[in-house]
Amino acid sequence: MTFRTYLPEQLDPVQTGALLTGGVGPRPIALASTCSPEGLRNLAPFSFFNAFGAHPPMVAFAPNRRARDGTVKHTYLNAVATREFVIAAVSYAMAEQMNLASAEFPEGVDEFVKAGFTPLPAQRVRPALVAESPFQLECRLDQVLELGTGPGSGLMLVGEVVAFHVREDCVSLHPGLLDLVGRHGGAFYCRASGAALFELPKPAGLPIGYDALPARLRASAILTGQDLGQLAQVTELPDPSQAVARPGDPGDGPGLERAIQLALRSGDLAEAWRLVGVGVRLG
Repeated sequence: MTFRTYLPEQLDPVQTGALLTGGVGPRPIALASTCSPEGLRNLAPFSFFNAFGAHPPMVAFAPNRRARDGTVKHTYLNAVATREFVIAAVSYAMAEQMNLASAEFPEGVDEFVKAGFTPLPAQRVRPALVAESPFQLECRLDQVLELGTGPGSGLMLVGEVVAFHVREDCVSLHPGLLDLVGRHGGAFYCRASGAALFELPKPAGLPIGYDALPARLRASAILTGQDLGQLAQVTELPDPSQAVARPGDPGDGPGLERAIQLALRSGDLAEAWRLVGVGVRLG
């Protein structure tokens, strides 16, 4: 397997940004609501965003300097001046309006109006909530981290969450109800529900790990890394002598490995390991 290598010092900020946003994804989207010291509203989406602690609850997003000319954004200026902001999660139902709010309107233009969002009063900060968002965070600015200088450099705003707001029909925070969208590079987004949604429970106990799998499985040309990762989640290696062969079990190696793969894809780890045991006994 070969890779193409890019060195940051050989790239301009636009090229570096394209690599970061294209390869680091999908990213959650912070629809950041701020206001100027005079009370003028501003609303803009940012996908350099995440949560970073629970005690106290801390989030951060980065309204970075523009890559083309190094100028700063209204969101940054407002948040630093007032030391307050609201983060509204973006659901699929809001995606087109969020995209409208991303346009670089002149200073003083209210993106709530331009994008058709409904402002609601927050409880503990001045910037407005977004009525259409299913999950929102009122934040007070804790610190500003300047990550470099010049065009494309990072301006990270770290905020302490002083109030959470969850829409009544989403209080379970199930991703199918929140129906959030994530950001990729360019014009690409994804939807965190429907066919794109899958569960991946954390391994229970201490798994045996990939390295403890039989060598013949690790050398398989059929079983993928995903397949082997599932098999490696058991807490002890099953005893192949306990595997009971059944009528219809494939007799050859490739056929048995495909049957193992099919069992894994259907979520039946016990059946997959039974077939592994049958294969070991068949030799």
